[in-house]
Amino acid sequence: MNGLRQQWKVICGKYAALSRREQVMVALALVLGPLLIANALVLEPQAARSKALQASIAADGAALDTLQAQVVTMQQQLNVDPDAAKKAELAAVNAQRNQLDEQLLTVGTALVRPQDMNGLLEGLLARHAGLRLVSLKTLAPQSVLSQKAPASEAGSKPVERAFDLYRHGVEIRLEGNYGQLQAYLAQLEKLQKRLLWGQLSYRVVDYPRAEMTLTVYTLSPDKTWLTL
Repeated sequence: MNGLRQQWKVICGKYAALSRREQVMVALALVLGPLLIANALVLEPQAARSKALQASIAADGAALDTLQAQVVTMQQQLNVDPDAAKKAELAAVNAQRNQLDEQLLTVGTALVRPQDMNGLLEGLLARHAGLRLVSLKTLAPQSVLSQKAPASEAGSKPVERAFDLYRHGVEIRLEGNYGQLQAYLAQLEKLQKRLLWGQLSYRVVDYPRAEMTLTVYTLSPDKTWLTL
């Protein structure tokens, strides 16, 4: 114990011997260094995976819109001059559209269910002694496939999709030291059921205590869910 105190006094003495500018640079390195490491090891890989998944969803949504337009065109043609060949082609397009619907639904099943998000985040928090929950709130759901399908006829209502996909978000704010917050993020990333990561902010409250605000998302065909 005395040895540790002696080492601490030596470190403090060296720090005190530094110029004011050198002291500021050392303090900045102690604060910014862990943040840069966390960004490189945790946040950037997760952000890349989230962007790739969101790009896949957007591509499927665009293909679904194209097929929907083809369905409407064929329906109009059938109303003018229906025949067996057109009906068969229309059935094939509808089958492709339903297949895309199933693919989008499969993406949603690989993620955490909306109704499980709050309990999951709080359950992870219970495993990390020293972390304090500042706030936990749900965000309004947003449609991923927000673009409306074209109308079947001029002035008529647009043809509805077989289903829609909604993004459900939760914002959690935690307080703890850097190591505790980083461990929470690492465990969140290793979940078997995935979450899409949104914004993340970090600020030092009273060193070593810091506050982290993280927004995570999941996808579901259900628009409504339990909110706080």
